[in-house]
Amino acid sequence: MNDFDVIVLNSHGIGQYAYCDHMPTWGETLCVSNWHIAEDGGKGSNVAVALGRLNVKTAYIGKVGNDPWGDLGEKWMKDANVDVTYLFRTDEVSTGTGLILISPEGQNCIIDGDSSNSVLKIEEVKDALLNMKGSKLLTSGFEIPYKISLESLKYAKSLNMKTALNPSPLPNNELGKLDYIDYLFVNEIETKALLSLQESALLENNEALVRALKSKYLCKNIIMTCGEKGCSILEKDNFFSVNAIPVKNVVNTAGAGDGFLAAVLAKLNEGLSLKEAAQWASYYSALAISIDGTIPAYRPVDEVEAFIQKTKEY
Repeated sequence: MNDFDVIVLNSHGIGQYAYCDHMPTWGETLCVSNWHIAEDGGKGSNVAVALGRLNVKTAYIGKVGNDPWGDLGEKWMKDANVDVTYLFRTDEVSTGTGLILISPEGQNCIIDGDSSNSVLKIEEVKDALLNMKGSKLLTSGFEIPYKISLESLKYAKSLNMKTALNPSPLPNNELGKLDYIDYLFVNEIETKALLSLQESALLENNEALVRALKSKYLCKNIIMTCGEKGCSILEKDNFFSVNAIPVKNVVNTAGAGDGFLAAVLAKLNEGLSLKEAAQWASYYSALAISIDGTIPAYRPVDEVEAFIQKTKEY
């Protein structure tokens, strides 16, 4: 069967980690420690693996090089039961890599290299989507060329799929109306960047921010993540917030956003409300940031449920 619960259209790359005590300034030579290649993918392979481990029937669309980093991404996704029929391999480019700098407090700064999806063609994506036209939802982001991402989401909508977008990293260009997006996942910084500086400076709270974002882009629902402050959600016209789950020992936050998105989509797929899905995803993210790396941090349902039960007992 070529119908899936979720199709993921975004990049795969390999993360290299290094630990530092501060961010460098221009011209500075920064010494770091424990520089290593970890089990860390791009936003596409991260979300796909997380969904697969949460028992969501998942397919992936993207392009990687004919190299060991592409092989590794294919293995990670296959091991998570993700369909990789449309993981295109090419000799045109190498699979992308990224550098994640980790602070002593576990916060991160991510430097993305060139994506192998720079040579992905819209015709390849549309053909793949057409062959999976019975699927429920397409989620995408801008680690592939943003025009391909947006056009693919529009096309998926024409095939009666739901759509989810994480517009990261933000392009310099205007995105236009996003009325074909059912779920827009953004963080607080991205939200302000998507609004004008003058407008965001005048907005006093998170509710005003997400309402202004909806007014400008017309997407159906907005999920704005705010790190340790939780998330603020505008479901159609209903605003509410969901608290973050406190974590005593934060190890690595690099994959928290991708994991949160995957967990929300997984629970929506089960029929939970957006509020219930976000609450469950908050626990999922709390568990994830207590584990080093992104791929190892995406735990299966039984481990997440055990963590939730243990957390509620304290």
